[in-house]
Amino acid sequence: MSSTIMEIEKRYDEISYESLFKEHSRLIYKLIINFVKSRNINLHGSEIDDVYQEIALKIFKNDYISRYNVEKSSFITWLNIICRTTVIDYYRKKLRWMESVLTDEPLRNPEGGLDTSLFSLPAGVLTDRQAEVLTLFFKEGLIACEIARKLGITSRTVRSIKSQALNRLRIHYGASAPLAEAGEPRLSERRKAS
Repeated sequence: MSSTIMEIEKRYDEISYESLFKEHSRLIYKLIINFVKSRNINLHGSEIDDVYQEIALKIFKNDYISRYNVEKSSFITWLNIICRTTVIDYYRKKLRWMESVLTDEPLRNPEGGLDTSLFSLPAGVLTDRQAEVLTLFFKEGLIACEIARKLGITSRTVRSIKSQALNRLRIHYGASAPLAEAGEPRLSERRKAS
């Protein structure tokens, strides 16, 4: 039995969060990775690090150590539940963000305003200009004409850059392009301009 578990069993008031994470960081990573693999969740290495940080914050912020009860579950089961719920929450946030990007709608939080806490773009996928336009659109909540004024380009150019950026993100995340509207020709049926 590790010293952390013995500390938890003895006294909840005197346990060190530092010792918890020093002794069990490998276990936490292993629990995260096993759950991600078992559920076929698509997370990259940096995202797994983000999940680990969220677990640490959740345990500290909500004082989970004081709530641990050895009679209800083992330490590993308790830690596994925290890891699983955090991975699920993180992945749901990611899906909401991807859905809003892929549908061309700004992110909204439950109160109806823009939710900028979920906004992040994958590194190396977009050009600097594309990242700038998407940031102004999704994070700042600006519309095409406002972005055009701010960047000194036309609204049409802004819409074109945004469309190209969203297509790159769709390809990066493995999502298909939105379905064509009724009556609108499919991309393969459109006449090519020479």
